[in-house]
Amino acid sequence: MLSILIPAYNINTTLLVKELYNQIIECNIEFEILVYDDGSKSSINITNREINLLKNCTFKELPNNIGRSAIRNLLANDSKFENLLFIDAGTFPKKKSFIRDYISLKNKNVVHGGMTAMDETPKPPFKLRWVYTKKRESKKGLHSCNFFVKKNILKKNPFDETLKKYGYEDVLFFNSLKKKNIPVYSIENPVIHNTDDDANTFIRKNEDAIENLVRLINDNKLEKDKVGISKYYYQLKKIKLDRLLINVFKILKPFLTRNFNSSYPSLLLYDFYRLGYFCLLKTKK
Repeated sequence: MLSILIPAYNINTTLLVKELYNQIIECNIEFEILVYDDGSKSSINITNREINLLKNCTFKELPNNIGRSAIRNLLANDSKFENLLFIDAGTFPKKKSFIRDYISLKNKNVVHGGMTAMDETPKPPFKLRWVYTKKRESKKGLHSCNFFVKKNILKKNPFDETLKKYGYEDVLFFNSLKKKNIPVYSIENPVIHNTDDDANTFIRKNEDAIENLVRLINDNKLEKDKVGISKYYYQLKKIKLDRLLINVFKILKPFLTRNFNSSYPSLLLYDFYRLGYFCLLKTKK
């Protein structure tokens, strides 16, 4: 009745799977839990293989990395049931009723549960990711890290497999649902995001995401005035300030990096970094 689908890469998922397993056993329904590692070839997978010992649970190691979009589509295609629940590795349900709350809404086509940050503040250089989750991701937006969807909906609206790297695959997916007037029902049923990404790793992921965004806009898959960072760029370009911002960005980059790794990372400076990097990429096109 419910397929729980967990895309993973180089991460221990056993605690997450055991929590989900215990919750769904209490619901007394048919289920499966599929965890696919996207070709990480990590020694951590020795531990992850213990998942196969649990009833109706499968841990599979892909021979090659296929990307964040393709692995979600693959999990959906391999699933047995019409009800799909996607949960990212590196998260953990906040509530003991997490699975039960989703099952109660099984008649909905798409349900988004949200994300929240860990209660404990991490030390630098892990604080930037935590602050971003706490102040931004937990407040707004739709994320593919925690959502329920009917299999037929996903198969008709798959994740864009041309996106191999991190970023904007969820924006594109939920945007496609919106264009087809498929409602997304939001509830307060969050997963807690861990803080395993240090500041430099998180910034590199953001650069990957911005590269995806530039390509999606160039390919007319996302409208340039519908995404904040792109909208600001075109406003700057219109008044011929985009190149000035690029020069300032290049000068300040070492200072920005130090701030991101500090005890007081600034989301304002984080926004400036992302805009500066976007402008830089656009001038190269």
